[in-house]
Amino acid sequence: MQRRKFIQLAAMGSAAVGMTGTGCHNRHPAFYSILDKPGALSQICDLQTVREIGKAYRLQAPSESDAGRLVALLSSDSAGNPVPSASDKALVQGLIHQKIARDFETGNTVIVKGWILAVTEARQCALLYVNNQ
Repeated sequence: MQRRKFIQLAAMGSAAVGMTGTGCHNRHPAFYSILDKPGALSQICDLQTVREIGKAYRLQAPSESDAGRLVALLSSDSAGNPVPSASDKALVQGLIHQKIARDFETGNTVIVKGWILAVTEARQCALLYVNNQ
């Protein structure tokens, strides 16, 4: 798949996942149902491939290899502040969507196993891998 087509598909898939404001911080079901599931990538790849991407990203970014660190990074707003833990699923989806879009806009991407991903997507894959070891 061409890089431009993949980025367009990733952006459209992320937009379909949800469009609102913020997320949460503790282990609430709505929180984890979004944080460890890279929406657009999950539409393209099977679960095993997403896990392999997560495992590879953890090796590329060892400082982001534990669940607590990944959750903190994924659940912070654009200023790096943690968002309220009582936020609902739609708010978490919006936060992740905004972070992925911002990553692509600013070039905050990483190549993992041949995939060009927003760092946020790579972190989601890594959290999925950690949560399912």
